[in-house]
Amino acid sequence: MSKKEKKPMDANVKSTLIRCISAVLCVAIVIFGSSSISNKVNENKLKVAETLSGGSASAENGDDTFDDTSSDSGDAETPADEGAVTGDETQKDEVPADDSSSDAAPADTSDSGSSSDAAPADNGGSSSSSSESNTKASSGGKAAPASKAKTTAEIISIYNAATKKAVDAKVPFQKTRTTTEKKFDAGAVLKGMKDIVYKFMGVGDANKFSENVTKEEAKDNYFKYLQASRLTAADVSSATIKEANGTSTITLVLKNGSSTVQGGKVTSAVNNTALDKCGIAQGKEDKSYWDHKNAENIFAAIDEVPGCKSANISESYSGATVTLVVNANGQMTSMVVKFNFRAEMSKVMGSSGTAEASSVVTMNNFKW
Repeated sequence: MSKKEKKPMDANVKSTLIRCISAVLCVAIVIFGSSSISNKVNENKLKVAETLSGGSASAENGDDTFDDTSSDSGDAETPADEGAVTGDETQKDEVPADDSSSDAAPADTSDSGSSSDAAPADNGGSSSSSSESNTKASSGGKAAPASKAKTTAEIISIYNAATKKAVDAKVPFQKTRTTTEKKFDAGAVLKGMKDIVYKFMGVGDANKFSENVTKEEAKDNYFKYLQASRLTAADVSSATIKEANGTSTITLVLKNGSSTVQGGKVTSAVNNTALDKCGIAQGKEDKSYWDHKNAENIFAAIDEVPGCKSANISESYSGATVTLVVNANGQMTSMVVKFNFRAEMSKVMGSSGTAEASSVVTMNNFKW
């Protein structure tokens, strides 16, 4: 059996078949090329996303933005070919022009422009010659807080130290004390003894005390004129200090105090009131140099008088203030003590009476 002879393909059919195969191949090439390009685009997008995530961009509103410091440093530049593929996205990722200077200091902040903490322009040109400028300069452009006010205890400490320094050195000075009558209301017997009563109480011009405390007098008798203060914060109602030109002026308002003698017996603490502790001359018995005469001092002046052994005496003071001036070396240069006092007496030779007066004690001209 002979082989079947193949019939040659018709030329038109062959041409059509070739066209079909060519078309299929073209479609395949197009599909493959598109897939390759798409992969390339996705790959480029991935690279851009990685670059953005590694920089200092922010995406608060969903849009990726580069930090201006990244663009300056060159650490996160976008490859050239990516720009061609993702031109729209690259444009979207650019930093807006008005954000590039968000961290810069305002133009009027400082002449130098070297720091965002610099003083404003109206102060930047000063020479810092004023105390205010110096204060601001030392605190980074901000005014320094006012110096902390001294407490009552601190003021009392300065005051006590100043009086003690004078006592220890026995510094010569001038002292006066004047006591002015305000009231004297007494029975017939005491009224007749007014001059005597005023003498031991130091009331009136005739009984004014004045002493020039010399170095010799101060050697053994300084306690008669000035004593070291024993005050505490509890003894004062208020304490203030004013400092100027190396001088400190201390003003104390002392708490009121009183003393009593009942039936010829002292029934209160002796010399323990704020006034007695402030540094003025004070002590027991009746002495002309004591600045404050308490109940014990008054009784000591009359206890030997017949009919006075069982006397009752009630003494009190009020409105006491002390002003002390201290120099830069902590040395007192003057001291003024003012106070009002009242003394009520009964069973004094069968009579009674009340005396009121005010005293001013002045110490000055300290010769350091």
